[in-house]
Amino acid sequence: MSDNAITLTLSGKISYEDEITAPQAAQIITFLNAAEGSEPTLGPAPGGGAEGGRPSAGARTRQQGGQAVASAREALDLSGAKTNPEKIIALAEYVLQDGGETFKVEDVKAQFRRARETPPGNFSRDLSAAVQAGWIAQGDGEEYYVTNKIQGIFDGDFKFPKSGNGTRTRASSKGTKAKTPEAFAAVDEFPTKLDGFPPYSKMKQNKDRLLWALEIAKVNDVKALTNKEIDWLTDHLGNGVPNKQITAAFNAAKRSNYANRSTQDKKIRITPDGEAYLKTVGASES
Repeated sequence: MSDNAITLTLSGKISYEDEITAPQAAQIITFLNAAEGSEPTLGPAPGGGAEGGRPSAGARTRQQGGQAVASAREALDLSGAKTNPEKIIALAEYVLQDGGETFKVEDVKAQFRRARETPPGNFSRDLSAAVQAGWIAQGDGEEYYVTNKIQGIFDGDFKFPKSGNGTRTRASSKGTKAKTPEAFAAVDEFPTKLDGFPPYSKMKQNKDRLLWALEIAKVNDVKALTNKEIDWLTDHLGNGVPNKQITAAFNAAKRSNYANRSTQDKKIRITPDGEAYLKTVGASES
């Protein structure tokens, strides 16, 4: 609950008390003040804004969902999800049934296991496909929210909307991305562990994954990488950094002097400060 929480108290035949946000309070007041005989609904909060700085266009309100489902397995069955991006959406909506507005990647990964489904091997790519299809959008930080495009997903007759150049483009580009970049032509294998550094699996932020990729490339005599090469390499290592998020990851590293970009060929390099920092990532978890 945010620092601007409001305490809601109901009394009478029933009693209820809970902390809610200011936008939620505004919705309740609008509902209670609706004219008699009208059909008031709890829609977006007044002012048109979405909580937490998210864009309001296409954002789902939790009251718009279809029927409640009892398990992650049932969520997949009712939605008719077949592809990994579709399954991510179905399980994300299942996670949000308890009234949440946003979800995190780990929330959905846990539901794959509960549904006895193998989580996607390249979760970030399938998540990006769902974003490109317009089914979900990224909010603040590492949180995502579901859009109106998948309204009624558990109603039983739901059909996933055509994703245009979204899911299909990412899937069809797989062959192109699988082609080894020329910079790595002489490298037989990229391990996910490096002497003196935490394993790649410890990298939880895009900035750290970018630095790890730059370091392993440097170890293999590739001193700097383009955005496309970073996209390919992190994808090859496991949890990739999508091409569209690489600039933001680089800027985060650059602010701390962990990486810089050549003014001549625009390639990104890790700095000594970046190497020193990389050795400490995940140390508290060990």
